[in-house]
Order: sequence, then C-alpha cells, then structure tokens
Amino acid sequence: MDYRSRWQQRRRERAVRLRLILIVAAVIAAVFAIISTRGVARPAPAGYQLLRPDICWLAAIEDGILVTTRSGMLIKLTPDLAPAENGWSEPYTSPAGLWGRAAVADGNALIGGADVRLRAIDLTTALATWEVEVGGAVPGVTVSGGEVFFGSDLPAIFSVTTAGVRRWSRPLDDHSASPPLVTDDAIITGTLAGQVCALDRRDGSLLWCLETGAPIFAPPRMGPSSILVGDDAGLLHSVTPAGDLLFSLEMNGVIRHAAGISGGVLVVGDSSGLLLRINPADMTEIWRRRLPGPLAAEPVIVGDVVWVGAGEHLLALRVESGATICERVAEAETSDVIAAHGRIYWATTNGRVRAVNCDD
Repeated sequence: MDYRSRWQQRRRERAVRLRLILIVAAVIAAVFAIISTRGVARPAPAGYQLLRPDICWLAAIEDGILVTTRSGMLIKLTPDLAPAENGWSEPYTSPAGLWGRAAVADGNALIGGADVRLRAIDLTTALATWEVEVGGAVPGVTVSGGEVFFGSDLPAIFSVTTAGVRRWSRPLDDHSASPPLVTDDAIITGTLAGQVCALDRRDGSLLWCLETGAPIFAPPRMGPSSILVGDDAGLLHSVTPAGDLLFSLEMNGVIRHAAGISGGVLVVGDSSGLLLRINPADMTEIWRRRLPGPLAAEPVIVGDVVWVGAGEHLLALRVESGATICERVAEAETSDVIAAHGRIYWATTNGRVRAVNCDD
C-alpha cells in the first residue's frame, strides 16, 4: 500500500470516528431533552397496604383520608398513611361491599353500598350512627348545605338530612351510576339511559332532561358557565344550567370519569388514553397527550400541575403544555387519585395507597 492509499484510509477512519462521536452526542442530547421535558418514570413509594388486593376510593377529611373498598371496608388513615387510632383499630366492614368515595357531614362518613343502604359511620368511633334503606345499590353520595343527595339502582334520586331523615325521592328512567352534581338550585345526574336530568333541589321535581343517546357513567361537573358530562359514545357535552346543549366534543374512547376542572382549566380523558385540555368557553382543544394507559380517575388540578392516573402510571403534567414533569409506576392499575393535605394520594387495585410528589 503506497503513502497516498494509507493517507486516504486514515482519513476515512477519522471520518468514521467523527460520525460515531456525533451520533453518540446526538443520542445523549436527545435523552437529556426527553428527561428534561417528560420526566423519568420511577417506582412509586411504598405507602399503605391493605390486607388483600382491592379496588379503592379515596376521600379527604380534616385529619387524614378515608379509604373505601369494593370488598366492603372503610379505613381511616392519617395524612402520613398510618392507621388511625382510637376507635379505628379495625376497619368498618360491610359484607355486601361499598361503592365510591365517602362523603363527610356532621362528623360522619356517608357511604353507599351494594346492600341498598346509605350508612353514616362516626369518624371518631367507627360505629354506624344511622342508615337509610333505599331499595337499590348506592353508587355515590354528595353533601351540600346540610343535605345529602344520592342515586340508587331503584332507580331514583334521594335527598336526606345529615341526620338520616328522608326529605324526598324522585324516580328516574334508568340507573344513576355516579354521585350527582349539586348546585344552589338543582340536582344534576346522568343515567344509563343516556339522559342528563336536573331536579329541583327543594322537592325533587323534574326541571329538565336532555337526551344524549349513550349511557352516562361519568359524574357531571360544573364548569365556569356550563355543566360538563361525558358519555359512553366518547362525547363530552357542555350543557347550560337550563338544559340546552351548547357543544359536544368527540373523543376516541368512552368517557367514564369526570372532567378535571379548576378555574378556567378543563382537562378530560378517555378509555383510549387520550387526554385533552379544552377551552370550556367554546370546547376547542388547547393541547393533547397520549397517556400510557386508559384514564383511571378524574384528573386532579393543583396550581399549574395536573395529576393523571393511567393504567399503572401516575403522571404530573404541566397545565400550560401537557409536558410531563414526573411519572411514577406502580405494580397494579390505578383506582383513584385525590389531592389533600399538600399531597397527592394514589390508590391502586392491589390494595395499596400512596402519598406522592415529584421529589420522591
């Protein structure tokens, strides 16, 4: 090999090495950019473990949180997820099973279940103080202004006092599968017949009913100026307080969880893993995200962060852009997410409850 050939070979080798260095540098830069904008999926903290895997719902109380389970346990925990003391050495149990988040009124936890009763459980002693039999399973409870409102599989909507005295009941065409929305004047609920109905808060008389055409499992929420409710056709409906349909936004999958609303921020997700931030005034899209699994709970908006449970993942996203701040991964599916006591509480279907933040 002559001098020119050796020189050309060394030149080619240097060029190859330079290209490899540039490729490696580009990969490192890309990884750094992803970490900076999307966060790192890290294992979730240990938290509190139930005796067995279970679907859990969470509710905030002044001195901790309440955990209700599908198998029929009501558990009181401190903000640090230690078992509460005094009368809560053992969970309150209902063999028929419990449904949905507990509501709180007059020192009692109000819980619905599969055995056609609404129960009040003393938050200090864990003993039942009263119960109301309503002829069907109770999927959830709303407390407002000293009054308790809930649906049952009878099907009907009920109003009782916080002492358990029945005020009124109103039959529905089909089951209400979630806690009703309560405003100053009305009780608004969706039904499995595809109706959004408003009842007079005073006596339960029907104010209006809007046909959407698909079963409604998601709880309705009050936006800045309209009622927002999703259905199993994958439509998010914006309805005036008088019952007129303003807009219907089409998603990719069914909508089984309430929209997250805080001020003028509206975030909604579906079973396909699509998450949108929407302008509630005209239902136009601001940003969209593809989640690592189906939306598993109502999005929780805290300041400039939205927390989202999707499959085995919990993500903290920037409200302005939808970019990931941090991500946690559990060993089971998400069943509920709430904000309380300066923390995010996250329940998964293996019976574990965690307190999470981006610094864990």
